[in-house]
Amino acid sequence: MIAVYRVLYDLPSLGYLRPSEVWRGITSRVPTEHTEASEGPRLLWRLESPTELLVQYPVRPDPTWLLPGARSRPKAFAMQQLMDSLAAGQRWDFVLAANTVRRSTGRARARQAQAQRVSAREWLTGETDVDADSGTSRAYQSGFRVLAIAETTQRRGGPRQAHLVRITGRLEVEDTEALQAALEEGIGRGKAQGAGMLSLSPLPRG
Repeated sequence: MIAVYRVLYDLPSLGYLRPSEVWRGITSRVPTEHTEASEGPRLLWRLESPTELLVQYPVRPDPTWLLPGARSRPKAFAMQQLMDSLAAGQRWDFVLAANTVRRSTGRARARQAQAQRVSAREWLTGETDVDADSGTSRAYQSGFRVLAIAETTQRRGGPRQAHLVRITGRLEVEDTEALQAALEEGIGRGKAQGAGMLSLSPLPRG
């Protein structure tokens, strides 16, 4: 497994940038062999707040890849230890930004008109009942079962990304390899727009 790295930046101008501008800023500093990969670890990003940008690099980033203009030293951390610690039956809190749209399977030119925004629960599990995971759902294919979705709100980070939804919740690991792949590759569409990066954190003690 290739160790991916995540870097948290504190950048003052993020709220004024379009997603395409953020993506260009990230990819312009990274070799195309990593920015154009169609499988395996992906370059991902997510706004954590109007000034905080989390970027996932598919390998350990070279210092020249790091974004300029940060107000403090970027915080970098490897994902290897977390991925190695995953085991079936574990429970984790999670965060995921997504464009929670269900598209029609009809003719290509009609898909946009027939796109329908659905709840985060339905988008992840394929069901309106969180306990009724479908075998073809995003959660199932990503190696986990959704136990709860604690909050579904519009994205923080300004009106330019209001179409994305920030999903927080709790999951149970079912397939460690599939979950590792989801962490590396992201979930769903819109990865260049700031969607798809899955983050896990331990459950609160007590």
